Amino acid sequence: MKKISFLVSLFLFSLFFSQSKEANDCINYIQICGNQSISLNPTGYGVQEINQSISCNSDENNSLWLKFTAKTTGTLGFDLIPADTDLIVDYDFWVFGPNVSCGKIGTPIRCSTTNPLAALLLDNHTGMRDSEPAGDFHEGPAELGDGYIKSLNVVAGESYFLVIDRPVGNGAFTLNWTGTAILEDPFGVAPNPFGILNPIDVCNPSLLYDFSLFTSNILNSNPDFTVTYYNTYEDATYDENRITSPITLNNHDYYYRIQSTLTECFRVETIKVNYKPLILSNPEIETCENSLGQGIFNLTSASLTTESISSIKYYLTLQDAQDHIPGTEILDPSRHISSGGSVFAWVVTTSGCENSTEIFLNFYPVPNVDTALYDSNLCDNDLDNSISLRFSDITPIIVSNHNDFEVYYYLASNPTVPLPDNFTFTMNTNVIVEVRSKNGCPSVFGTINFKIAPQITLSTVSPIEICDSDRSGNEPVNLHDYINLFTTQADTTTFYETLDDAKKQLNNIPASQDLKISRSYFFRFENSINCPAVGELKLIFKNPKISGSLQDVIICKENQIVLDAGSGFDAYLWDSGSTNSDSGALSVGDHWVDLTFDGCTTRQDVKVIAEEEVIIKILEIENDRLTITVTGGTSPYEYSLDGINWQSSNIFNNLPKGIQKVYVRSAKKCIPTVREFSNINLVNVITPNGDGKNDVLDYSTLRLKNNVKFKIFDRFGRFVFIGKDGNYIWDGKDGKKLLSTGTFWYTLEWTEPDTEVIHRYNAWILLKNR
Repeated sequence: MKKISFLVSLFLFSLFFSQSKEANDCINYIQICGNQSISLNPTGYGVQEINQSISCNSDENNSLWLKFTAKTTGTLGFDLIPADTDLIVDYDFWVFGPNVSCGKIGTPIRCSTTNPLAALLLDNHTGMRDSEPAGDFHEGPAELGDGYIKSLNVVAGESYFLVIDRPVGNGAFTLNWTGTAILEDPFGVAPNPFGILNPIDVCNPSLLYDFSLFTSNILNSNPDFTVTYYNTYEDATYDENRITSPITLNNHDYYYRIQSTLTECFRVETIKVNYKPLILSNPEIETCENSLGQGIFNLTSASLTTESISSIKYYLTLQDAQDHIPGTEILDPSRHISSGGSVFAWVVTTSGCENSTEIFLNFYPVPNVDTALYDSNLCDNDLDNSISLRFSDITPIIVSNHNDFEVYYYLASNPTVPLPDNFTFTMNTNVIVEVRSKNGCPSVFGTINFKIAPQITLSTVSPIEICDSDRSGNEPVNLHDYINLFTTQADTTTFYETLDDAKKQLNNIPASQDLKISRSYFFRFENSINCPAVGELKLIFKNPKISGSLQDVIICKENQIVLDAGSGFDAYLWDSGSTNSDSGALSVGDHWVDLTFDGCTTRQDVKVIAEEEVIIKILEIENDRLTITVTGGTSPYEYSLDGINWQSSNIFNNLPKGIQKVYVRSAKKCIPTVREFSNINLVNVITPNGDGKNDVLDYSTLRLKNNVKFKIFDRFGRFVFIGKDGNYIWDGKDGKKLLSTGTFWYTLEWTEPDTEVIHRYNAWILLKNR
């Protein structure tokens, strides 16, 4: 009969077996050792060994067969608690015994198949407990029972089968033992702790291992136990295919089984195998190379492995190392003379592992320097009469693989004191370069002769006068126009406001500038051959001299005038062609004269302006008195009615009736302005009696004039008639009301459409009604 028995540890566990060996048949039961908790998950069943007819009316669905043996007499119960609290998860159980065997288990002495959901229970727990009433040994199925039955009364040495089945739901359970009885547990009463095996490091796959040598350490003088060894956990569980002789170990773990000789209890432990053949590194060791192309190598300095080493021998070839025949090894590995290449080592560890590896022999980088690669003719780019540089910028140019070395610079005059990285010189200076190995190999030396290279040669440029010919206060200049005054050798030229900016190449300005005052500009010249140079261009800003006597003049448009710019100029040129100070005869218009003084010529404009035309604006007649209002021209004005006799007053009295002319001229006595007018014989009486004579006051012809005003008002100033919309006829009424006889006043005013002259008349009229 095959059996499975375990020491139930202090921890919960879950067991899984292949389908043919799962503990859901009696013959493959699980032996329970001790009263510790159990956590299992039943899955499926084998042979149907529970018959509904035997008790509690159920059979196996997902079952486990457990066997336990009482060590002491007392009561024995348990709580079976499903991991899932859902009431649909239903666990049943049966207890057979005492001291029955598979195939002859008889009828159960305890069983419960109550369905917690059907029985309306508060939880889905089940089991046996002391508090149940006497004789409560079976319950179920379905809604019958409360999930618990009476505990067992066990006697020391008795064994029982416990069958646990889950007919409904999924999930594992935990079983906690209750009662006073103690279950058999040989491991718990062993006098000594069992030994523990350390992991086995397998570095030589052909080495034989004898597991039996571990037995004494594992048992640790505990009697009544045996130890056997296995390839797999399953073999150890079922005590199959024992390892009984020394073997070579493969790349997997092995197992041993501690079996109680007094009970069926056992436990399986792991022999951890770290399968790692001896892996050696392929190190590189370096030394200095001598003039013969050789060096002395300390082979023992090569780090080959972190394993504990028993011995190392060194050989010239791989075959010699693998054969490791005495007499072929390198006799003095700490001072091996070689031209480089490699040697081979045979390594044996304290655990018996051995292997060969290659050690590469190389030389430290050889210091080098080639100062010819650096152009030491340097430009004073900031033109401060000194040159500053950093040796760290030069090193990569003259030293190959410069990071492999230490590089120092010394003044030739003081070759023992290293110079700082930042170095400044003001004259040609010799500097010694030392390239030093970081590994103690000999240094090499070179020399750099730092020189200040020549600049672009510049011509001296005298100050240049710039005339503000248009007297705008600034004169545009293009600095490009002055480059060739300094040199024709420049490839590029940039411009600056200050010498310091030009030296430092800061704040360059555009070539187009507006000159407002005398000032200097600085030109920086550069090319690909010479060092840069800076030249100064000084520009003298000159304000031209103009004529103070030359002013715009007003003349009659029909006249001409001669203007004079005055003396004190070196040259004159008028638009009339005159080269004298006077212009010659000039008509009305815009004129100019170019005036030259001290080499600066400016054009001064002057206008000969036609006098504004005199315009007669208003001719106002009242009681044969004419008042004239004019604009334009130059006052004081002169007035005339015949164009011969002139007066300064704008009023003419005793004006005769009829069409006449008025003449007005300005103070310059230009051609006068003439306007024709009429002194109208105004009607003074209106008799609206219907006789066809003087019935109305008719000025209907005014509809042909602009801005007509025709108003009649009484002696109190109240308007009785206002002409509008072309109605300029008064019939002596105030609206439709006939007015009483009396004197009225009226005003006539209009603007002539062609001349815009305003005519204004004021008169009185007598209204007679019968």
